Amino acid sequence: MYGLACDNVESYELVTASGIIITVSQNSFPDLYWALRGGGNNFGIVTQFNVAAIPRAPKMWGGMRTYLSTEFPALIDAYYNLGMNAKKDGKAHQILSFGWGGLEVAQVELEYADPIANASILAEYNAISGAIADQTAIRSLAELTALLEGPASGAGLRQAFWTWSVKLDKELATITKDIFFEELPAVLDAADILPAVSLQVLTDPILEKTATRGGNALGLSAKDGPLMNVLVALKWSNSADDVRINKFAAKVKERAVAAAVAKGKSSPYLYMNYASPWQDVVAGYGKANQARLKSISKKYDPTGVFETLQPGYFKLSGAPQGALA
Repeated sequence: MYGLACDNVESYELVTASGIIITVSQNSFPDLYWALRGGGNNFGIVTQFNVAAIPRAPKMWGGMRTYLSTEFPALIDAYYNLGMNAKKDGKAHQILSFGWGGLEVAQVELEYADPIANASILAEYNAISGAIADQTAIRSLAELTALLEGPASGAGLRQAFWTWSVKLDKELATITKDIFFEELPAVLDAADILPAVSLQVLTDPILEKTATRGGNALGLSAKDGPLMNVLVALKWSNSADDVRINKFAAKVKERAVAAAVAKGKSSPYLYMNYASPWQDVVAGYGKANQARLKSISKKYDPTGVFETLQPGYFKLSGAPQGALA
């Protein structure tokens, strides 16, 4: 398991608010280095970065499998057990998604970083029969990436992401899936709707690596893991449906988070790449980290060029958008 992308970055070339170009690393501007790994576009313009490369074979195993609802319990069992056992073999990856294709379906995206089709860490997934489609095979990374494009792409589609995190828990995975399908009828009449809820895992090895290279700004800790990272992803075509579709996603999130709170398994962390404009990502890193990020921003950008003049993405004080209309 190779950790979050930001934890593999060794250095950044950064254009600062003053126009000076600097190289930022653990040993050069270490406070900026910490902030850039999770703090968004609030500190400068990154024009180049270097990452620690990981040598791999030319090909690997992976792909997507699709199942009907009869296999949902077995899929959730396999998802949970793989997440809990990540330390045994860090080469496996999973995303378990539930969606609608005229009926309730599940898709699991699986990868194994070596060209091995029957890795023991994936035995539970491989034992689940009844897939109505199976794309898994040994391919190049480029080929596997192209397969992910799938039917949810195309010109003219609108998109919404909403995210949250909770302690990895089999019952909460089931509850989240059930809430999604319970609320789904409210938006199924929207033109070209493609709705899904996806479950990933911030595993113990991933969380442990957040402490390397001086740590990052995300506020994650190995003692809090493993975590279930949830994404509600929606695509549609008519702008008149924007508000109600985002309200649907927000309601799914609110109900699922409430269930986690009731079990004492909630987490404040929001994965920035999956967050909606109505979610306050940086606040989820914790008050201390948010205050530290603001202090670093003030040090290197005292007039707030990147906080106020650069539009877009997630800033250090509040969600990009206000309340949903």
